[in-house]
This record gives sequence, C-alpha cells and structure tokens, in this order.
Amino acid sequence: MKILSSNYIIGLLLCLGISSCSDKWADHIGSGDAQQSLYEVVNDNAQFSAFADLLERSGYAEDLKASKNYTLIIPTNEAVEAVRSNYDNFNDSTVLRSFVGYHIINSIYSVNEATDTVKAKNFRNKYVEFTRGAFDEVVPTSQNLTAGNGIYHVVPAALKPLQSVFDFVMINFSELEQVKAVSSFDTVITVNADGTRILRINSLWFTQTRQHMTREDKKITYFVLDDEYYSEEYNKLRPYHSTSYAEDGVRPDSTTTFFTKRALLSDLIVEGELGAEDLDAELLAVSGTKFRVDAADVISTHKTSNGRVYRVKKLNVALADQIKEIKVLGIQPVGFKQNDKAGNTYYRNKRDLNGELYDDIQIYDHKVTAFYAKYRANNLNVVKYKVYGRAIMGLAGDPQVTAFTQYVHFFDPTLVSANEVDLYKRPVVNNQDVNDTRMTFTVEPRNHDEVYLGEVIQDEFGRLPLLVMSNGTGPIILEYLRFVPILP
Repeated sequence: MKILSSNYIIGLLLCLGISSCSDKWADHIGSGDAQQSLYEVVNDNAQFSAFADLLERSGYAEDLKASKNYTLIIPTNEAVEAVRSNYDNFNDSTVLRSFVGYHIINSIYSVNEATDTVKAKNFRNKYVEFTRGAFDEVVPTSQNLTAGNGIYHVVPAALKPLQSVFDFVMINFSELEQVKAVSSFDTVITVNADGTRILRINSLWFTQTRQHMTREDKKITYFVLDDEYYSEEYNKLRPYHSTSYAEDGVRPDSTTTFFTKRALLSDLIVEGELGAEDLDAELLAVSGTKFRVDAADVISTHKTSNGRVYRVKKLNVALADQIKEIKVLGIQPVGFKQNDKAGNTYYRNKRDLNGELYDDIQIYDHKVTAFYAKYRANNLNVVKYKVYGRAIMGLAGDPQVTAFTQYVHFFDPTLVSANEVDLYKRPVVNNQDVNDTRMTFTVEPRNHDEVYLGEVIQDEFGRLPLLVMSNGTGPIILEYLRFVPILP
C-alpha cells in the first residue's frame, strides 16, 4: 500500500488545471476525471446511484464536495442492494451513517497489491485494512481512480462496518455471566456527603481492561468463557482478592467482588489479533497471566473492528500464573522519615560485576538514627508471601565497602500511635524462622544474589506500606524487594 504525503498531494492537485500535468497524475494514481469532486463522481454515475442516495441521506455529501482530500470506496448498486435487508433498508439514521461513513477515509490511500497491510482510519473512527490490493478482504473491480479532491475505488461488495470487541460481546453474548460482569463495570456509584449519588466509569477498570476492548488503533484477541468455567475461576480467585469493604457500601470500587472480577476479566485479553494457528502457543494476557487454549475448546470465532473474539469452553491456566509475584523498586520511594536528606540520597544507574545495568537507591551519611525510606507494595493478594531483597554495594566508586544491616518493617493497620514508626510493626517470620516485627536485611560487599528476608501475611487485597530502615545511622541501599506468593 502506498500512502502519499500531503505535500505531494498538494503538488499533484495543483497540476490538475494544467493539461501537461493531468496526464502525469493519471499515470501515477490511475484514470478518472480529476475535474470532478468525489461527490460528483458518485452522483454522475448510474452504477453508483444507490450509494449516492445513501450519501445524501447520511449527511456526508457536503464533506465529499469539499476541497479536502479523501479516499472513497464506492460499492456498486448491486453491492448496496445485496446488504440492504441486513440494515433494515437503512431506515435508522445511525445505521445509515455508520454504513456510509465506513466507506470514506480521511486521507488519500492508493492500492498496491505487493504491499502488506496498512490501516486507514475512516469517518467512523474505525480502520479499513488495505491488504495486498483488497479492502477488508474485498477486492475492488476498479482502483486508484482520480477525482478533484481525492481518489476512489469501486468494490463489488460493500464493506461491513464491524463492531468493536466490546460492542460485539455486549450484543451477542449478553446472557453470559462473563459479559454481565463486564457490563457491571460501566458505572460506579459514589455517594457524596450530602447523599447525592454520582455515576462514573471507573478509571482503573477502564485503563486496565475496557480500554483494550474499545480502542480502535490496536488489535486484541478476546476470549468469552462458558458460564460454568467462568464461575469456577471466579470462585477460585475470590479468596485472594478479599477486602473489608461492604458490597453495598460507599466504595463499590474496593470490594472483594470488584477486585475479583477485574482480575479475572483482565486475564481474558491478549494483545494482537490471533489466528487459529496461534492458539497452540502459550499466550500472555494484558494482565501478565499465561494460559493456553485447546483447539477442542473453541466453539466459534468472530472478527471485530479491533481484533477477534473466541467463544471457548474454558482456558488452561494455573493459579500460580494468576496470583503473581510483586516487586517494589528501590528507586520508587513514596516518602522518608524526614525530607531534608535529599543531598544524601542517590538514585543510581550502575553495572554489576556481570556487566548488567541496574537501578537502585543509596542513602548515605545522613546522620539520622533509624532513618527510613517509605515504600508501598501494590495489588498484593490475600496470601502469605516470601520476601527477597537485592542490594549491591562495594563496587568501584561506592562509598560503602563493608557489610552492613538494614531492616524492613510492614504497616499494621490494627496499631494506634502518634509515632509513625510504631505503626510499622506487623508480625512477620524472619529469615531465621523466628516470629518478629521486622526483617533483617544484611548486605554483603559485591554480593549480586537475592537475600531471603522472611515471610509476611497480607490479609486484605491491595496495598502494603513498608519501611526500609537504617541500622542506627548506617546506610540504606536497595535495588528491589520481591514478594513471592506461597500457594497451595
């Protein structure tokens, strides 16, 4: 597919009024009447009369009279009549505009049979795929014909305005439990202090899940499950997403149901449009969950405007791939014991002894007893975690070259104190298998290995605030903490 630049188009259009140039235009793009607008091409040709009528009724006629450059894909009278009954004779204005607008593209795209797929955005904010001389698999009978404000192609079959993944599953599989769950996220009710209720789309749900189903500039593959399997997976994941918020309370976006559904539904989206031959491999959902699909479990497949939908009986997925490990990066603190030690705090990009780049934080010579950096582990499941840490020191240029100890403390919401540090005494099992209220993190010179720190229980889905604290006035060095769930 060859796409012409706007400067080149302007130059070509300037030639339209000069006889010596008009032949060159036709040679480069194709034949046609460059003196007519696209609107006139449609209305002056009897074989396009059906589309001309739809164009007038759609309200897009004025656009095709304008000087702006377009690509028009014109279905013949026979092509329009073949689909008229599918659109209830185009009596619905929304359906009519969708059909006509799908055939109008807001730039100039010529056809080249030797070129791979190019996506062209049409008036309906959908993308028509130009693939090796065909439009959405429809081969034109005439192509690259010129008009005064663009080019046009004639097709023997009308292009089919496809629904997005979101619209397709909401319309065609609305009775399934999975799709009912998707629908339940459309709005979230919040209650103001005065009792007024406000409806809004939940931003976390939108960015993590729904946006993938609706955006047209990227392709996805979406899997729709049998009710029995969906319910099994929901019930399996629910205990790991438990919260204390009431299901009918003022925080519907923080309940066990909310987090469980969001996690499960995010596991069903894969980036890219997958063909049947792609399903044999291990797939990776946008959530990071790995799974497989058996060909015998595929019930049907459906093309959409932004990808493909597979209706399946079930997926093959392990709990260990759904309840994931979490990393907290040293370079992402959310606060400090006090904020006057910026000059002693270094965010470093270094190479280890293996030549690998890594980023860490070093807080050195701060002269504050029990100084600490505050962190937050997010989206932790309700499970016991093994905690590992990595901190490297003693390399060339490091001010710290001898072994030292630092500590990791976890927030305990049951504690009450005016002193912040006293709130961070959640019970843990340390690396000596002893009950404690902190984990000891010993940092040895030039040690690139992770250090096992102990175990901590997360008893509510969500955040776990923590401190990395110095031993006396000693240093703090941290590349990351890694939380590994202990699963049955």
